[in-house]
Amino acid sequence: MRLLALLAVIVTTFLVSPSVALAGGPTSVIITSPAEEKAAALYTSQADYGHLMSLLGNNPVADPQAPDVAGGPGSRSVRLTWLIHDVHVWRVDHVFLDLPDGVWIETTMAAGEDGLKLDRPGVVHRPADQHTLRKLLYSVLNPAPEATAQVRTAASAPPPPAAEGIQWTSLLIGAVCGVVIVLAGRVVFGMMRRRSA
Repeated sequence: MRLLALLAVIVTTFLVSPSVALAGGPTSVIITSPAEEKAAALYTSQADYGHLMSLLGNNPVADPQAPDVAGGPGSRSVRLTWLIHDVHVWRVDHVFLDLPDGVWIETTMAAGEDGLKLDRPGVVHRPADQHTLRKLLYSVLNPAPEATAQVRTAASAPPPPAAEGIQWTSLLIGAVCGVVIVLAGRVVFGMMRRRSA
């Protein structure tokens, strides 16, 4: 009985541990420019992702000097939609690039369990560095021809060949599961014999 319990614990730990995901924060940002009809994205592992967040500010505070940022149709603005686990929107930054006194940002963030409410006004603030933010957004939305060619090549490359030969992990899992099933069957049949006797 102890052997059965030990094997069950080992199998459960082995099967469950690879699927456990660590809780994390934001993983990606989608950048769109309606006026230019362009879109791009950055992932948390890319240097520009962290640079962009630092320019926008982690926890922006409303600037009392902020103008009315309600941009009309055709205004030059860029929208940044930040995602957690590439699924849930937790923050939206609306970057206004063509206001008379420079760049302003309206940031709306998710508030607890309520999620993101886009129907309420956000916090209007300045970026850490207007010039650098403009340059970074331009470079992300207008990648160099070499970078575009690399992405196309990677997308059209054939998938890597499937691994051949024995898959030792699958074989080990199958063997352990088989042993557990056999031992569990012996215990159940033994209990049924005792009851019938």
